[in-house]
Amino acid sequence: MLFPSIQLQLHHHSASPTSISISSTTAAMTRSFRKRLTAVTLLLLLICGSVLFLLHDHLSSKGSNPYIDMEELAQLYNHATRKPAPKTTTLAPRPQIHVKNIPPPSVHINMTMRQVEYYFFLFLEDKSIRCENDIRLGNMHDGGWNVCLSPPFALKAPCIVFSFGVGYDWQFDDSVSKMYGCRVLAFDPSGRYRQSMQEPDSRRSPLIEFRKLGIGPRNEISKNGWHMKTLGTHLKDEGYWGVPVDYVKIDIEYDEWDVLKTALAEGSLKFVKQLGFEIHSRHFLIANNKKVLDEEKELLRKESKKSRELIEKLDFVHMYETIKQVEIFNFRKFNYRKNPFGNYKSNFTKKERSCCYELHYINTDFINENQTIVHEKDSKLFH
Repeated sequence: MLFPSIQLQLHHHSASPTSISISSTTAAMTRSFRKRLTAVTLLLLLICGSVLFLLHDHLSSKGSNPYIDMEELAQLYNHATRKPAPKTTTLAPRPQIHVKNIPPPSVHINMTMRQVEYYFFLFLEDKSIRCENDIRLGNMHDGGWNVCLSPPFALKAPCIVFSFGVGYDWQFDDSVSKMYGCRVLAFDPSGRYRQSMQEPDSRRSPLIEFRKLGIGPRNEISKNGWHMKTLGTHLKDEGYWGVPVDYVKIDIEYDEWDVLKTALAEGSLKFVKQLGFEIHSRHFLIANNKKVLDEEKELLRKESKKSRELIEKLDFVHMYETIKQVEIFNFRKFNYRKNPFGNYKSNFTKKERSCCYELHYINTDFINENQTIVHEKDSKLFH
């Protein structure tokens, strides 16, 4: 008997309250001990049962030679008593592409000339994408082009680049092939390539192939004897129709407008992951004595302020609507560069403008939702 004196007091009618309290505490402790002992016993029985089950299964598989050594028995015991491995969760990489979910500035014919000019250049310099890994390949000025390397647009071999309008400047083509191992198909029908290439169809390097061909709105021989093909025809002839193309660069001095319209109509841009092109306004044509449409020559002869204003307004609206069509096909601008060599003073706003802008786009059809961060407000991030 554990506590005889206490029990004697409990049998006597004159037991004190303190004795009763001690006895109650002891009983509670005894009940708690019994519960723990029962739980431990059940746990041991469960472990033993698991070991016996595994042992029976093992012996059954042994057939006529039911021998098991102590090492195997220890392994069975460890298997039965081991704790389950903690679940590991792999975190998705942090998105590196920011999307500004705000409509860009718009331009329409009913605006005044000052409004059209103001909103057009505001539209050109509006970026709806911030690519955290945005680099410039080649020269910081002419000859270089911006490339987004944030996932899923990272360049790695065997990446493919189509470069239209090479001329004598190979900085971008050389950089993208040497740094990332991309195959570059370079095109130029103008003859300017002769300053850097000996043969019209040859290799500049193991990864750069040159074609004396141009890109145009139609498959044809142009008036100056150049062999022209649409973007879709180039992709088909080179075996890249229906295949993702990492980058397409277009620098063809005002002919980009008709080329882009055809590319949109034939659906060839849907295969392009990144698109870089330089736009040229009519000021570029005037400054370089380039072609002027016949129907506009008559207006220019009148030399009236109203005629000049109408021509310039139509040019701005036409350029805006063409670029807007590219964006309707889910291309979003991540960078731009104003060409400082094309600066002129506006006759209507007296502001310093440029005839030429490089525009750099990514095709958002290649992006998953978990690869972007959406912003509902504008911020310094996009400027």
